[in-house]
Amino acid sequence: MATQEVQPNETLTNLKAESDTLKTKLEDERAKLHDVELHQVAEKVDGLGQFIMKTRRTLKGHGNKVLCMDWCKDKRRIVSSSQDGKVIVWDAFTTNKVAVWAADWFS
Repeated sequence: MATQEVQPNETLTNLKAESDTLKTKLEDERAKLHDVELHQVAEKVDGLGQFIMKTRRTLKGHGNKVLCMDWCKDKRRIVSSSQDGKVIVWDAFTTNKVAVWAADWFS
């Protein structure tokens, strides 16, 4: 588009038309993939109802609330962090601590 020959109003009109065309293409592609948003899928899922959770093992080592936990790629170890400033690596099979880091070690 040569902006030197086109009036400002025409440029804005052309850009709006191009934007509308791109939106339409995007909606068409989304429809081809049967792509839906999360809330649409969630409306169709039935609730779990009541279920009972049973504690298998307790990992003791943090002095405050645990903020997050995640499994390592080997699926044997767990890493946890807490408000006490510690990061602990656990062996999930034995519940032993493999490594512990305190917040002052990171400084």
